[in-house]
Amino acid sequence: MEIVDAAAGVCRLLWIVDEPKLNTGTRTVLHRLGTVVNTEGCTPEELLMLVHAEQPDGVTSYFDPDLHRQAWLASALGMPGTSVRTVALLNDKLLQRRALEAAGVPVPRFSEVREHVDGGEIERLCGAVGFPALLKPRNGTMCRGIRLVESRSDLVRALTDIAHPSQMIFEERMEDLPPTGAPYADRVSVETIVDQGTFSHLGVTGLFPMVPPFRSSGGFFPADVPDSDIPELFDLAAAAIEALGSDFGFYRTEIKLTPQGRKIIEINGRPTGLTPATVRLASGVPLLQLTMRLALGEHVVVEGPLPCHRIAYRFYREAPLSATSVAGISGLDHLRERPGVLQIDVQKEVGDAVDWRNGSLDRIFQVTGVVDDYAELADHYAACTVETDVTYEHEA
Repeated sequence: MEIVDAAAGVCRLLWIVDEPKLNTGTRTVLHRLGTVVNTEGCTPEELLMLVHAEQPDGVTSYFDPDLHRQAWLASALGMPGTSVRTVALLNDKLLQRRALEAAGVPVPRFSEVREHVDGGEIERLCGAVGFPALLKPRNGTMCRGIRLVESRSDLVRALTDIAHPSQMIFEERMEDLPPTGAPYADRVSVETIVDQGTFSHLGVTGLFPMVPPFRSSGGFFPADVPDSDIPELFDLAAAAIEALGSDFGFYRTEIKLTPQGRKIIEINGRPTGLTPATVRLASGVPLLQLTMRLALGEHVVVEGPLPCHRIAYRFYREAPLSATSVAGISGLDHLRERPGVLQIDVQKEVGDAVDWRNGSLDRIFQVTGVVDDYAELADHYAACTVETDVTYEHEA
């Protein structure tokens, strides 16, 4: 519905989806809110013909696995778009790390994982990266499937459980900054629109602490960072995007603040689930609409950082590692009454299965709100985490 609202007065919507993968309610809604192109069983050539027949004026996407389709459709139809090569670097964390390293952009130590894992391969990985480390899918999204690896034996066990080790990347678990007592992490993201080589950095998003092993719990805009740090963060984001060879698109550059300096966690070629709402609520700037106008060929330039009259946040409630299903949810009615809480979306009901391996796709609920200052943000974060209660069935 956020996409539909953003399109109002700008464009009509053409949904390109594999319909059998959607539930009945979603299919009904999409047909009511636009034209649906069903990709089920289509070859690339057939899909191109179906889309071309609708005479679209632009194509965009907000989910990592769809970026490849967006790129080649835009290219084939002669529309503005991110290059297929850049999307390959965006969606493959190993290729992305190599491109950033080659350009001199700071990244964690990393190594490819070879398909055949024997004693020699284990020793090579230990020497190349060390511990603690992370083992994550090269094409992962939504914080799915990330494992903490703290020793050689951990690494052996983790790789034994993976059918195709070469689909993973092994990288340094970057050191944290000392705790500050604030309810947010030593990670930020820079939101950037690139058009005809012009970089429009909208601002810096702050992020709440991660849920084990490494799942997002949401974030807020603008981040609580000194004004003097913002130009340096913008420059680092621009250098990272340029390393991917792109002069077009929307980018989210996630940066880790470490005792050794700032390092790139990853670059995404689309807004996150929290960014459009928080940017709009904090500054009034319709980010989703800007991405649509960009895809339609309009020249989009924004002077940043955006002035904000308040702080907007979106919080995600995630299940613990051992949880298998939701047993109960309470405290949401009281939370809804808190001034500044705008919306609570419950995404799991009692009895629904949960699995930490699905990352943010299996969140229990999300809370969207606005506050006047960072002290009030801390109060809202405490209300979301302490004053609500979710119970679970757990693994035996």
